Amino acid sequence: MVDLDSVFSPVSVAIVGASRDSKKFGNVILKNFMLSFKGKVYPVNPNVEEIM
Repeated sequence: MVDLDSVFSPVSVAIVGASRDSKKFGNVILKNFMLSFKGKVYPVNPNVEEIM
């Protein structure tokens, strides 16, 4: 049997395409995850060293 707990109840997520620019979709997604997700959020953007 396959255990899907890690898929449906993750303890961390990576937001690929996260952005510093509040007008971009990657920033909106990142903010929403940071407000509602209880686990660790890892913003990923290869063009910047720090996002938040």
